Amino acid sequence: MEKAFMKGNEAVAEAVIRGGVDLFAGYPITPSSEMLEYASDHVEEAGGKFIQVESELAASTMLAAAGLTGRRAFTTTAGPGLALMTENLSNMVLSRVTALFVVVQRAANNITPEQGDYNYATKGLGHNGQRGYVIAPSTVQEAVDLAYTALDIGQELEVPVLLMMDGMLGQMEEPIVLPPHKPSKISTKLIPPTGCKGRQKVDSRSMPRPRSLTESMEDALERARNELYQENLRWVEEEVKYEEYMMDDAEYVIVSYGSAARICRDAVKMLRDKGYRVGMFRPITLSPFPEKQIAAFKERGVRGVLTVEMAMPPMLHDDVRLHLDQTIPCRFYNRCGGNIVDENEATEAMIKLIEEVQK
Repeated sequence: MEKAFMKGNEAVAEAVIRGGVDLFAGYPITPSSEMLEYASDHVEEAGGKFIQVESELAASTMLAAAGLTGRRAFTTTAGPGLALMTENLSNMVLSRVTALFVVVQRAANNITPEQGDYNYATKGLGHNGQRGYVIAPSTVQEAVDLAYTALDIGQELEVPVLLMMDGMLGQMEEPIVLPPHKPSKISTKLIPPTGCKGRQKVDSRSMPRPRSLTESMEDALERARNELYQENLRWVEEEVKYEEYMMDDAEYVIVSYGSAARICRDAVKMLRDKGYRVGMFRPITLSPFPEKQIAAFKERGVRGVLTVEMAMPPMLHDDVRLHLDQTIPCRFYNRCGGNIVDENEATEAMIKLIEEVQK
């Protein structure tokens, strides 16, 4: 094992390089630019290629092209850059093409941390309402671990992977353990685009095609979209990741993710010191969302839920309410605009909820 003390952005770039990436194509944008700078120095040392492109649109186009040939590619961006990748992300989902997009979220046009890209990432990548695989670390070490395996997951599930960080996690430095280098792996599930080497016109990675003379283009597209939906349902059963903290006897639960969740661990400790049986549930996969686990709160004896996130309007909160038993009060405590959630304010918000429940 190799130990290091690294900034989050640089650690994630190193983890992806060690994970066997073939291409980094990116455009600088704060607060993720250190990832591009680090990759420019180290990707080619590991046998990959580095390209600084003219825009985020160009970066996503190159990632899509790499995916079409079965290669492993990644980029990094923030919210405004992610918006420019919309069309390519939509087509990549439909074409079953993978790449890794590391999103270091910021507060609108401010460069300070936020979690405001949640809905974009989880409610449909681009147009058509399609889903990607979305993961959210809360420490630099977890970001390293998730980034290291993200390319493998993407190839297995045949879908773009979004690693959702934020400016705080990207800029902080923490001690980490780096994984070993592993070789690149060309996808074995690849179907070449129609026309490549004389290939007949059947389903390809560029567009679903009719499988018979009686199937129209509309029917082929509908079939492909239905297949994707069934795959998303399977993810909910088999691909969900989450963490529970002091949940064994919890009557009240904080639900939070990413950087906000690491702060909420202190709030849970403070509430426990005051005698309240509070735990925390942290989604690691935002898509698929741990909906069945949240739905089970009722039978576990949970009496109240507080969601905590760095976004306004509430986004994670809406997903929790959707799957939570409606007899359980669910409230939220949020900060936004680059303001970080505070453990003392989260503690006060939970105490207020507990008093409401106990009236």
